[in-house]
Amino acid sequence: MHFQDKYGDIAQLLFVKLDDALLKAMVRFWDPTCRFFTFNEVDMVPTIKEYSIFFHYDFRDPLRIYRKQNVNFWGPLANLMGVLVDMVKARLKDKHGPCISWSDIRDAMGKANGDRHLALFAFAVYGLIVFPKALGYMSVELVDFLF
Repeated sequence: MHFQDKYGDIAQLLFVKLDDALLKAMVRFWDPTCRFFTFNEVDMVPTIKEYSIFFHYDFRDPLRIYRKQNVNFWGPLANLMGVLVDMVKARLKDKHGPCISWSDIRDAMGKANGDRHLALFAFAVYGLIVFPKALGYMSVELVDFLF
């Protein structure tokens, strides 16, 4: 409940029944670089309402919109991980944007406790499952979204 209160009801996505044909089509036509679907020469970005229909899931707070800004992610990520900013900068990789590896987050979780451990867990869940950037890597932009 504490996790749900702070970070939303992402666990409910475990109960979403997937349509195999829809999922295959979404994967086939998704452009990870531009973050939209491309069908022939037409680009498409689904709305929250359309995602609700695709996944047969009612998003409870459709008005909560995230707008990406040019933000310095090093400080908040260093604070979240409990390390120095220079250490975060050294660990970042470029996978169509700045990313940090799951192993770095896992190591930070092993040293954290309490709210920091919970925050790192939320970062990992959202980063690896909901907003993956590359296999085993999470977008550092997620720090601004969650925290």
